[in-house]
Amino acid sequence: MNLLPLRATILLWALSPSVQNHCDKSSETSKLNLSVTYELPTFTADFPIQNMVTLDDIIYVGAVNRIYALAPNLTKLSEYHTGPLLASEVCGLTQTRTGSTGRVDNHNIALVVENIYDKGLYSCGSADNGVCRRHVLDEGYSLKGVDEDVYCFADKIMPGEGHPIDPDVVVSPSGSQVLNVESNVITFFVGNSEIPNAGSISSNASRPHTISQRKMKTSQNGFTFFSNLSYMDLIPSLQGNYYLRYVYSFHSGHFTYFLTVQQVSKDTQAYHTRIVRMCSSDLVIRRYVEMPLECISTDKRRRRSTKDVKVFNILQAAHVTKVGNDAELQRQLKVEEGEDLLFAAFAQGKPGSPEPTPNSAVCVMSLKHINNMFKMYMQRCNTIDPYHFTGSDKTSCYNVEPILLKYRLPCHNQSPQATVFAEAFPSLPSFSPDDPCDLEGVPTLTQLLLGKARQDQGLLDSFHDLNKMIGQSHKRSKSASQNLLLKTLRLQQPLP
Repeated sequence: MNLLPLRATILLWALSPSVQNHCDKSSETSKLNLSVTYELPTFTADFPIQNMVTLDDIIYVGAVNRIYALAPNLTKLSEYHTGPLLASEVCGLTQTRTGSTGRVDNHNIALVVENIYDKGLYSCGSADNGVCRRHVLDEGYSLKGVDEDVYCFADKIMPGEGHPIDPDVVVSPSGSQVLNVESNVITFFVGNSEIPNAGSISSNASRPHTISQRKMKTSQNGFTFFSNLSYMDLIPSLQGNYYLRYVYSFHSGHFTYFLTVQQVSKDTQAYHTRIVRMCSSDLVIRRYVEMPLECISTDKRRRRSTKDVKVFNILQAAHVTKVGNDAELQRQLKVEEGEDLLFAAFAQGKPGSPEPTPNSAVCVMSLKHINNMFKMYMQRCNTIDPYHFTGSDKTSCYNVEPILLKYRLPCHNQSPQATVFAEAFPSLPSFSPDDPCDLEGVPTLTQLLLGKARQDQGLLDSFHDLNKMIGQSHKRSKSASQNLLLKTLRLQQPLP
């Protein structure tokens, strides 16, 4: 059997013919000695386990009504009771539910660790009005239990008190994927599922945004959006009428990714899987792209027959890891050791439903290959607007050859640095990196002055027009020109 890991069409901005790749079946099935008794460490939770993360070799487990901290041998170190909760115990005010017995279970929707300020754990539960709780694990002195220092991570929110503001409403009761991407700040990328008929959000609670990015306040009492372009929502006509489920999220290179299961379009009850890519360095959502993803199985001996092609369209689970020292795997996938691979478990969906059938398959995909497909479809102008977010499905072309493709994309709130570089060096076709988020494609000031960059004379000739580089938003002054120039050009260490 032949597994074809990727059949993709780009969507935002993109839809186009399919592309396939394949890996061969292993030549010999490994044999397991069933007579050997394996003694493995185990941990049995009191409630269903829903999420799990690690930090400094400690395993944190999110379950219904519990957060556990486990040692590497799975011995329980501490636990925190997240529920069942009374209305006076949840983060913020909440309405009394009709027919409620007074206490509600708290399902763990997301579990996230951070390691910049103090070592911390964020547990986001279904009963807390979209707000996460922060567990301070280490303030630089000693490791704390998961139950020792916990508070509602939202401005002016206490148990049973206050209404959370928009940025502090992180997760949705329908399910969420939350990813922490740390640089000099803590940035949460969040995808909130939209499941029709899954129950309405309480009228006194803010509706969480469908996809967003927010940063942690330095005061450590909540989040803030970079701007009103830091989130996108389903258009009003699709809210409650469009199926969108975020299944997995991960970070690789300069990108943040989400994997979703959603309707193919607003007018159909067909469903498929998509991979979403965003630039991790962006402060607003401006370089966003989606691409359908399928796992295809064919009989290698009868590859030309359509009857023997099986399409697995509904993602069930996924995991990203590095390529190891496996020469056969590297040969089949055309990858090198250390590159990122996506392992994805798919099922065939029931007709007109996102529900899986018992038929399933696992595909292995190279992130390098996926990114090449994103680039190829965008450069071929096979791009359309994402209707579910914009209300438009017009075709757009982003295939622009001059300087740095990333600076020529039509972006909201394009940074002054990007605008400056694009205008200052219009004759720089050689610096067009494969990775649109990669700043390594931008020459350093040292390279320019030493003539290391191509077409260096034309580049240096552009320096005389500093007023043009500053743009209309800055006055013509020496200090402003110097400051913006230094921000625009990366400086490297002095050469020996």
